[in-house]
Amino acid sequence: MLNINFLKRLIALSMFIMLIQILIGLKVREFIDINIDFYGFENKSLWLSDPELNFFIHRSFSIFILISNALLFFIARKLQITTKWITIILVLIFIEIIAGASMYYFSFPLLSQPLHLLIAVLIFGSQFFWFLSVED
Repeated sequence: MLNINFLKRLIALSMFIMLIQILIGLKVREFIDINIDFYGFENKSLWLSDPELNFFIHRSFSIFILISNALLFFIARKLQITTKWITIILVLIFIEIIAGASMYYFSFPLLSQPLHLLIAVLIFGSQFFWFLSVED
């Protein structure tokens, strides 16, 4: 059951899941933009004072992404494939979760939003590169 083809399918699935997470994150960002207009830029602590369901899904889905990519790490190790790219992906996911949590708990510190988006793109790009580099 565990073979390279199975791993590639799981990597593709993790890329799809990451795209869903990014799209949900865009909806959260739209909600925040509306609240910025309503509360003003100086009231950052109020931007997520009454979050929509999308926020909770986005936050909880990050745990699923972390677990699914950790599973990919263990499968790659079991198949004796280099774990360089999945290790990079996991580190980026940890940084991404910290950046996301800092926005919520510390009222959007300077550069946390663009950093959060940049890391999401780096995760997806790393997943895609890893997918292409795993040979059948």
